[in-house]
Amino acid sequence: MAVVTRDSTSVLERIEDLASVWPTPEPPPARRPAPRRGRPPRRPHRRGHIHWVRIAVLITAVAALVWGLTDDLLTQARLHDTEVEQTGARQSTAVVAHELVAAQRNLAALIKGQSTDQVALNQVEGELSAAQQRLSQAQQGLALSNLDVASIHACINGSAGAIAQIAIGQEQAAINAIAGVATVCESLETPGPGSPVYPFDFPDPDVINVAGTYFAYGTNAAGGNVQIIDSTDLAHWSTVGDALPALPAWATPGSTWAPGILQLPHGFVMFYATHDGSTECISVATATAPQGPFVDRSSGPIICQTGLGGSIDPAPFLSASGSPYLVWKSNGGSGQPATIWGQPLNASGTSLEPGTTAVALLRPTQAWENGVVEGPSMWAANGTYYLFYSGNNWDSGNYAEGVATCSGPLGPCGKPLGGPILGSQSNLSGPGGASVFVDAHGNPWIAFHAWLPAAVGYPNARLLFLRPLGFSGGIPVVEPPG
Repeated sequence: MAVVTRDSTSVLERIEDLASVWPTPEPPPARRPAPRRGRPPRRPHRRGHIHWVRIAVLITAVAALVWGLTDDLLTQARLHDTEVEQTGARQSTAVVAHELVAAQRNLAALIKGQSTDQVALNQVEGELSAAQQRLSQAQQGLALSNLDVASIHACINGSAGAIAQIAIGQEQAAINAIAGVATVCESLETPGPGSPVYPFDFPDPDVINVAGTYFAYGTNAAGGNVQIIDSTDLAHWSTVGDALPALPAWATPGSTWAPGILQLPHGFVMFYATHDGSTECISVATATAPQGPFVDRSSGPIICQTGLGGSIDPAPFLSASGSPYLVWKSNGGSGQPATIWGQPLNASGTSLEPGTTAVALLRPTQAWENGVVEGPSMWAANGTYYLFYSGNNWDSGNYAEGVATCSGPLGPCGKPLGGPILGSQSNLSGPGGASVFVDAHGNPWIAFHAWLPAAVGYPNARLLFLRPLGFSGGIPVVEPPG
């Protein structure tokens, strides 16, 4: 989803409507044919009124578009952690605000040159002015490192250009200006098939279904230590807030990632990766509701594996019999490669089961993995356990999603394919960090993050994508978007 406007009409539909009612520019008066005999000539004041109404419709559409673009920004502003240094993002926000102010001034100039329907003109001016103020507020408190700033620039530039064309009487040029940015504006407002469903940085997603409402949790960003968004249709997502507003004293602020959520009869358990000041480790927090707040009362991490380079990417799951387990990754060290591990959890799902040991489930053995296996997610279906995992360099387009089949929650596991089940495509690059969930109708889906093809690598955003999950010969298949 991208930024949502206050009405359900898409940008493209508004442009098509405008094009259908906008008059074709008439030739100069000297070349205009005389009216047919018996038909009274047009009334100049009536034509001027209709002409202006059409202009007002176009300006109103532009105002609605710009207003919608700022709406989600302001929401994100309230969630921004002001302690995070993101100077470049603030500068980008200032640029967007400046462009919007310029567009508003163009409209003001247009208003000054008109004398009809001044009340309607003033209303439209007020709407654009209010939108500018909202964006200015967002600029003061929001870091836009997670937003596709280039797309917003293009969309607002096109809108400003349209207003400028109206100001000089070039109505058709105004239509062309908006039509020229329709695609990029549409991408910010409503996703098409295969598009990301959330326009902000949302790596390592984990999605759960709670009574028909879907909650997605992601790595720390401007939205908080653990981002959380929700949806009722898997297409339109809203910001909920920070699922983990407070970290334990031992954890390093600004380093919380790859949350994994377990829903149990007594509540919700969240495992997440963080840093204890010297090593990457795993901790756990609990909540009574899916939106949190999750609370971590620990005095230290539950898993570190210091001798193996640290532990990250925890993912809890329930076995076919309903017992809780945890899978995670060790980074590699002491002569050992990166490894995915599994171990039973206690009945409350909040700690490793006493008396059990971690079992190595998967190591890199295929060329496409480039020595890396990480981001595990275990899912049981049809009597088989499927271990989804990411391979290769996370900061590149070579990152991809693989799958292994396991005979039980602790293996043994094998790789049925010689390559990944999901790699870079025309509209996304470097997919990974996946998790599997089942929708309200019992259909499986895979959630994952990916870069946009023209913006691969840090500090670009990794956006949230969803795809239906099918099977072919007993192997999961990521189906194309509908």
